[in-house]
Amino acid sequence: MESADVAGPVYLVASGQHGLLSEVAARAVRDLGKPHPRIAVTYAPVDGDDGGLAFMSGRMGRLFPGATIEAIEHDAAVVRRADLIFVSGGDPTLGAKVLARTGAGNWIRDAAAGGVPTMGVSAGTILLGAWWVDWPDDEDAPADVADLVACLGVLPDYVFDTHDEADDWEELRTAASLLRARGIEAKLLGIPSGGALVFGPPSGVSRDVEIVGDAPFELG
Repeated sequence: MESADVAGPVYLVASGQHGLLSEVAARAVRDLGKPHPRIAVTYAPVDGDDGGLAFMSGRMGRLFPGATIEAIEHDAAVVRRADLIFVSGGDPTLGAKVLARTGAGNWIRDAAAGGVPTMGVSAGTILLGAWWVDWPDDEDAPADVADLVACLGVLPDYVFDTHDEADDWEELRTAASLLRARGIEAKLLGIPSGGALVFGPPSGVSRDVEIVGDAPFELG
């Protein structure tokens, strides 16, 4: 697989419940070549969830031992001095809306375009793509009343879903229908629970994409 557009490498992990998250985090640090990097993390996907925030923030030190870890949220300076940007798991629709409202999404896109590596897990992986589904607040509402929400677009040609293989990628299929209705073209990939993708730095007009662990589901 190949992609283009973004200057920095991108590390996408489906789930934090497998050893792949630690493995890919360690690889990202090795690729930086800095023993004590600065990691900027956004917890937007768990905004307002004290338990989710405690869980996500509590694991960052274990993922990046020896790193200086700073929360982005409302401070653009954190992004400007970062060696790596990490987007946490949680609710991708919530995360997309929070990042748009605070302006942090623009900071992250600008940093990625300038060459700063980015990494996401679960909802964070979805957010590094271009779009996701804006589900209705009523859980019993039909899927056809859903809409699209713009994500970070660090990889603007892609829409990702994560660890939904048990449901045959139902949510990714909903996203595909919404994109078709709008006439939006994108590559749709579902990364399974035991999978990760590493988008390398651009080489000419393309960039290599390495599959780590289980292969992604490609929705044509």
